[in-house]
Amino acid sequence: MNLIFVIGTAGSGKSTLTASFTRFLEFHREDVMAVNLDPGSIILPYVANVDVREYIKVEELMEEYGLGPNGGLMLAHDMITGIVEDLSREIEGFTPDICIIDTPGQMELFAFRNIGAQIAHDLTTAEKGIIYLFDGVFCRDPLNYVMNMFLASAINTKFLLPQFQVISKIDLLTENQINEIVGWSEDPFLLEDSVDAKLSGMNRVISQDMIEVINRLGIDFAPVPVSSSTTEGFDYLYAELMRVFTDGGRFTP
Repeated sequence: MNLIFVIGTAGSGKSTLTASFTRFLEFHREDVMAVNLDPGSIILPYVANVDVREYIKVEELMEEYGLGPNGGLMLAHDMITGIVEDLSREIEGFTPDICIIDTPGQMELFAFRNIGAQIAHDLTTAEKGIIYLFDGVFCRDPLNYVMNMFLASAINTKFLLPQFQVISKIDLLTENQINEIVGWSEDPFLLEDSVDAKLSGMNRVISQDMIEVINRLGIDFAPVPVSSSTTEGFDYLYAELMRVFTDGGRFTP
């Protein structure tokens, strides 16, 4: 069994990709399932085979403890550690070959607190990896692209799992915009030139400093451009997952 956690900033398309990529894998006859780990979700674009909301309800926590929305979400996420064994048993009961896990919309609650890495470690004994979403619409700006590189690097060092960067929403970008973003990942000098040309003042300085830190970490970036609306790029993402987890073969024999 292989677990793939989908992580990204709010609005980057985590739930939409979970829905679309799960259907894509089903079409390719993979034994796949979808899991919702976001207790704050209201409506999901997919049917979750395992849903954390069946155990934890944010509204009930807010009422019981007199919390606001943010406090309710933080408590709900902390409580997930107490039901990891239950979630693991549910997932293992489906015996999937690949499991796509939709993580909380507020990335900082999951990715940058110890709870996220702990849940990822304890959730079954399966092989695990991370899909990190670069919101394609926002990454047209080199500052936002560099910031996503920085966030992806932080997640990589915290979770220590195979990580696949993905540029989402490319159906909303022009071909030139896609090529420019991809070019930044292929040639660091192009990114530095764009930072110099398009940014000024503190934004330029911050971007240059973040690039320097990222370079010292030695993390390679080769984000896969995809569209959850058209499934463009899913073939390549699928191939990358197979290359890392199954030596190029299908997940389901």
